[in-house]
Amino acid sequence: MGAIHWGVAISSTAISSTESQNSQYLIASVIPGLSAWLALLLPQTYALTLLMIGFIVLIIYDWSVEKPQRLPDWYMPMRNRLTIVVLMCLTITQLSLVIP
Repeated sequence: MGAIHWGVAISSTAISSTESQNSQYLIASVIPGLSAWLALLLPQTYALTLLMIGFIVLIIYDWSVEKPQRLPDWYMPMRNRLTIVVLMCLTITQLSLVIP
């Protein structure tokens, strides 16, 4: 999910961005992968919770930087739908662990 931010940071449109903006995009591109690796080390219940929180935080971040990144018009609607589906799947999985 963070790859789009990596692409924005190294694209030609980001050249006009400030160095701090590019750093912000690069950091945002790495955090999802690192949090997924951390989730592998945690018990299932905590891992699923971490993943759900991560997806929520990332979509909020995407909403906040949508305009400065000049994302295509189709990206955010697709990203919103994808986040909803992923959160539903993670919630169902979480419930299946809690409710035998």
